[in-house]
Amino acid sequence: MANALDIVTTAQKQVGFVEGENNDSPYGLWYGMNHEPYCAMFVSWVFAQNDLSHLVAAQTPKGFAYCPTGLAWFQQKKAVVDKYAGQPGDLVFYSFSGNGIADHVEILVAASRDGITTIGGNTSPDHALSASQANGGGVYLRHRPYLYVLAIVRPEYETPFKPTSSIGTNKPLAIGTAATTVLGAGGMAIHQSTTTAPTKSLTTASAPAWKASDLLVGKKTPAELIVEKALYNAGLIPAVNQNSTFTKAHLDAVKLYQKKVGLPVTGIIDQVTYTLLVKGIQ
Repeated sequence: MANALDIVTTAQKQVGFVEGENNDSPYGLWYGMNHEPYCAMFVSWVFAQNDLSHLVAAQTPKGFAYCPTGLAWFQQKKAVVDKYAGQPGDLVFYSFSGNGIADHVEILVAASRDGITTIGGNTSPDHALSASQANGGGVYLRHRPYLYVLAIVRPEYETPFKPTSSIGTNKPLAIGTAATTVLGAGGMAIHQSTTTAPTKSLTTASAPAWKASDLLVGKKTPAELIVEKALYNAGLIPAVNQNSTFTKAHLDAVKLYQKKVGLPVTGIIDQVTYTLLVKGIQ
């Protein structure tokens, strides 16, 4: 019987799918509601690939397509778990509109007290800061704060997931490497080899001099790799966030760091913040 980790693995293989015009996706086509927002249908499709549709059958035997209905079903089954105690394979419902109504759902990959890593369909990548998160353009691995999390629910897996370490701490969880198979137009499988961000050793005390222009969203400089390593060491970003293009998620982590060390919480990596971060890799 498939379990929570099988769900995560199947979802990981879809990362990189880009939808066609007007929400055209194999997930909506499979569910019978193509050209509609498909985040819930993506989740349902993933469970179906593992013969676990009954665990998400909130609307039909295939699963669910409407997030509020899905969340209500899980609530009736008393499947809601502590917001800060998520585990791989859990489902995360969001309210990006802030009105308390679920408008998006994703599959949880990893979690800490400071944020979560998820895989979602019909969303936008981390670097697309102004794009819609609840009606984006494909399947992406996301690193999100808890700000818009409405509820985390746990399907009734036959074999419960047993984490090797507590997820409810500030220690980030490393994500493994996976070869991904992305569904293209018409549901054709397109194989592409992808790996999660490797962790480089940055234990040397040497670091580039502070330069504000080297520490901006959308860039990837040696100075930013130093900052990422320090944020990881401080337990503020997961391993998969290292050695990646700098995003708003990194700046959110910088705010947490500034609060942690008693600096003004600006999210701006100024000279003082950078100096302290560099000390964090020594």
